[in-house]
Amino acid sequence: MPLPLRVGIVGAGPRGLTVLERLVAHAAAVTAGPEDGGLPPPARVAARPVRIHVLDPHPPGPGRVWRTTQSPHLLMNTVVDEQTVFPDESCRVAHIRAGRSMADWAAQATVDDPRPAPTTGTFAPRRDYGRYLAWSWERIVDDAPDHIRIVHEPCSVWAVHDTPADAARTGGHAQSLTLSDGRTLEVDAVVLCVGHIPAALSDERAEWRRFARGAGLTYLPPDLPAETPVDQLAAGDPVLIRGFGLNYFDLQSLLSHGRGGTFEHGDDGLHYTPSGEEPILVPGSRRGVPYRSKPITAQHPLPVGPDTALRHFTPEIVDRLPVRGDGLRFDEQLWPLILADLRSSWYTVLARTRPDAFRADPVLLQHALGLSVDRVLRDIPVRESERWRGQEQKVLSPTVLEREPDLAFDLRSLLRPLGDRSFSSREELDSVLLEFLRSDLAAALAGPESSPLKSLFPVLWQARAFLKDLVAQGRISPDSFVREVRGWFEDFVSGLCDGPPPQRFAELIALSRAGLVRFAGPQVRITPSRFGESAAFVATSPAVPGEIRARSLVDAGSPANRVGQADDVLLRGMLERGQLTVATHDLDDGTTVTSSGLAVTEAPYRTVDARGRVHPARFCLSIQLSSVQLGLAIAANPHTDAQTLRDADAVARAVLNVG
Repeated sequence: MPLPLRVGIVGAGPRGLTVLERLVAHAAAVTAGPEDGGLPPPARVAARPVRIHVLDPHPPGPGRVWRTTQSPHLLMNTVVDEQTVFPDESCRVAHIRAGRSMADWAAQATVDDPRPAPTTGTFAPRRDYGRYLAWSWERIVDDAPDHIRIVHEPCSVWAVHDTPADAARTGGHAQSLTLSDGRTLEVDAVVLCVGHIPAALSDERAEWRRFARGAGLTYLPPDLPAETPVDQLAAGDPVLIRGFGLNYFDLQSLLSHGRGGTFEHGDDGLHYTPSGEEPILVPGSRRGVPYRSKPITAQHPLPVGPDTALRHFTPEIVDRLPVRGDGLRFDEQLWPLILADLRSSWYTVLARTRPDAFRADPVLLQHALGLSVDRVLRDIPVRESERWRGQEQKVLSPTVLEREPDLAFDLRSLLRPLGDRSFSSREELDSVLLEFLRSDLAAALAGPESSPLKSLFPVLWQARAFLKDLVAQGRISPDSFVREVRGWFEDFVSGLCDGPPPQRFAELIALSRAGLVRFAGPQVRITPSRFGESAAFVATSPAVPGEIRARSLVDAGSPANRVGQADDVLLRGMLERGQLTVATHDLDDGTTVTSSGLAVTEAPYRTVDARGRVHPARFCLSIQLSSVQLGLAIAANPHTDAQTLRDADAVARAVLNVG
């Protein structure tokens, strides 16, 4: 009997699960017959025992982020249909085993589990996603054949060290894991799936903490909302919240629903009845508005559809683009294609819902878009082509452009909804913000089929997925990746695609009407009060007069996913010992910039140490791949040949040394 191959997966959340599933699938396949989907007889080999240790102090599957004990008021910001752990027929991987997507699991959950299950097209509680992940863990473990042993080690990994080993057994790559319970575990391969990690506080945040401690105030640094000690926030007091993203909406829910208040539907929208235990929330951010809410996509639960399929930013067209030096340029070559698709989708929906907006056949717009794409293919610089502008003016009636400008596609307003606008008072700011929220909510409820604005959501979703493939393939120039894709496009897509469920906007409107939310404004600046004044945090905005003072500040930004700022024992220790190193990018002007992620090889993402040496049996599959990938916080979507699942497959094949 050969000695077992010992594998350590550090992290038991969604990514750890995908690696585990792929390891089991490939290790099981070597002894399966052809009729079972295994290898043909000439390639069949004797099964080597495999022992897989999954290391996480939290329950395997849900892990820390998706644990099933968290508040039911915390929702996913994607619908049930958009999650899977298991490869399906769309995935370019071998040995696809039976497994369910979250939607398929939910359809069967009422049979297997007495608790209510989420339904298709809904934004389920996060703990329900945790239930799906827990079920996936059980399914993978139960289906593993006898020669594969899976052990959950309920502890943290504090250090990883290479150890002397019998080369005949391990190839000389044995590693020793130091565990938080005092044990040492020997393995032959390590896969880092650590997910979101704590980050060291920036200088500004550290100063806020020092000020709060010295003045008897409350400062809550970035954290998971489920773990934020919101009980420290007193009823009736104003609370400054730095950040207007998803974490803000989670906190909003915990401090309204979670404190006994109730929302009820009325003829004029949602109403809120306070419990008297709520603080007054004062959110602020750079843009001054939240990310736009997710649309309701009743006809197409996943972000695809006949009106929103990419027409110009496609593999066929991108393959025809001239490659300059070290790769494609996003702003000059790819963005015009995406922009053409955005305009195409906007005006296609507008033509269907408001045909009176056009004075000529909208097909002429599509022709103009084709001309702009042709200029890109012929390598002619595109700067808002005058030819396109002229065609737009001919097709769109003056009614759209002059009397109803909101009907025309306006990239500037999408990037900066408040623009450079100033407000004479906070009452005016509140009025404008509420109108923004109401308008976006109405568009979200209309969905991509009926709202030109929300028709952009599936286009950008698909464009980001394709761009993620191009980045993973190394086809984008490093300079363009840093300055353009990371520099502005990621934030642009997030602003339109990564917002909360629409009900959160409805709740925000209701809370504002109830006097429990005030808006800090754009470009918000938070400072400690001056010496001699009553101790407080002070929020100001250059766009609105006055200030807002509060004794509590909550930092609702997510912990920085920059490995250089890592504040956990494992990664920080490996970086300090030189076992890992932060990736860098060489720019066109000769400068070198530090990445947010680790230095790794191309797939299967072996780690690289501080001396540039590749470790043959240490892999990374997590947020820390941001040096070579995009959209790492997004779960694998079913029926999309998800990059995450292909990456997990590549890691598993490398660990097992199978082709």
